[in-house]
Amino acid sequence: RNRRDASTRASKHRTREATAMPTAMLARVGDILRAGARVAFVASDSSRSEGLVEAVGALGPTYAKFGQALSSRGDIVGEDLARALRGLCDDMPAFSDERAVEIVREDLGAEGEAVAAAVRAAGAPRAAASLAQVYKATLDGETVAIKVQRPEIREMVDADAALLRLGASAVERTGKVKARALDAVNEFCSRLYEEMDFRREAANLVQFNALYGENGSAAKSLPKPGIVVPRLIDKYGVGERVIVMEWIEGEKLTAGRTGAVNADDLHYVKLGISCTLSQLIETGVMHADPHGGNILKLPNGGLAYLDFGLVSTVPQQVRDGLVAAVALLIFSRNYAAVGRLFGELMLIPPEVLEDESEMRALESALEDAANATLKFPEGGGVPNVRFDQLLGALVALVPRFKFVLPPYFLNNARALGTLEGMAKSADANFNILAEVYPYSMKKLLANPEGSPVIRKVIRQLATDERTRSLSIHKLFAMLQDVSLLASTPRFRVALDALREREGRVLLFEVLACELRNALNRAKSNFMRLVSR
Repeated sequence: RNRRDASTRASKHRTREATAMPTAMLARVGDILRAGARVAFVASDSSRSEGLVEAVGALGPTYAKFGQALSSRGDIVGEDLARALRGLCDDMPAFSDERAVEIVREDLGAEGEAVAAAVRAAGAPRAAASLAQVYKATLDGETVAIKVQRPEIREMVDADAALLRLGASAVERTGKVKARALDAVNEFCSRLYEEMDFRREAANLVQFNALYGENGSAAKSLPKPGIVVPRLIDKYGVGERVIVMEWIEGEKLTAGRTGAVNADDLHYVKLGISCTLSQLIETGVMHADPHGGNILKLPNGGLAYLDFGLVSTVPQQVRDGLVAAVALLIFSRNYAAVGRLFGELMLIPPEVLEDESEMRALESALEDAANATLKFPEGGGVPNVRFDQLLGALVALVPRFKFVLPPYFLNNARALGTLEGMAKSADANFNILAEVYPYSMKKLLANPEGSPVIRKVIRQLATDERTRSLSIHKLFAMLQDVSLLASTPRFRVALDALREREGRVLLFEVLACELRNALNRAKSNFMRLVSR
């Protein structure tokens, strides 16, 4: 189904791509080769790194997106290169203010003349990234952010999409690569086209604000002081290339000479991770592009989220599966159960699920991936991991076992990977699983939505392998894990779980099993005494 969805979304842009005629495509290939050679030359010597943003920017938004993803991963590409790439987030060369005014008028018409006048009076843009630049302006006496899309980038992306599709088709025809290259290209290009439609961004902003804004339904679940979401200002309309929102005053999380997160600011990143986990696990509405240019630290200790071009929707079934998989991998290291869970979530096709040898091979592959990327402490606890390595090991299994990944999977994973990279720039010993695991276990213990997947998995985890029955000792072990990692008293963790019906039912079943086992032991002891 997901493969069909990706193809359907991509087909909406095929007509546009088809207009990228061979001559235009050849010209684009020439541009890419020239700009690519420039990037390689600049990147080969750290003394030339100042010119890297301009060189990558010349490749256009399609390729600048890859640079942005790497800009927070100094642990992968090296700090010098990552620092140079951070300029792709908001410090690229700007286009002219005159052209920006023209785009506002073209998109908003006469109704938007006040917006055009505000751009003209604003002076130079405050930020310029791969898709757009942002002006700090005054509109009706209020300080606002006016985001204007770069001119002519659609034609560039059309040609890039057509070229990438040709390349992916050629790779698939060789038969040497099992990965569905065309699906990956369709997904990436669909996300890029979505990000270029500011009307979609406006809808995303309204939805995100309803959840995490000042009076949002999910805002109270975040650690204080929480996050701030700008308000959409649509009095003068919203264009495909123009959007106006409230201006948020703050400081970039990755500001400073090094472009990394200061060690004193690690708590900001942890707040961002908590917010991302809430989005990924609780609400299913996820800001999928939280790079350094899109997150501001506020004087009150909170965070402000900007740029809502990429907001993904994660189905409840996938959220439950993620929570269950994390617990099974870390608490019980039950790789067979993880494999079966993938089947229940329909992430692997029936021909793999119904083949016992394939399922055994999947279990073995999962164990090998875990052993290669997770280092469990000798005394137990959460393993050390680098998220990008774990993700890479799991993605490598996709073609072998014909996984059907849900839409936005890679963007969601990239969001966590980006935040992990920021945290590691502040603390090299930061372990993202130490944040993800207790969050997942709390969800498992309470099961507020009454998920059948979570209900089944929490009972697997609470079962004693020796007696094959639910165990109070196993349940206490889970509570202890969460208590230690979340720095929360064990009784508080238990109380939170017991507020939900599923948590109370679980406790009742565990106590009932313990009582039944105690009675059986007493009966056995009595019978032995009688038989003497």
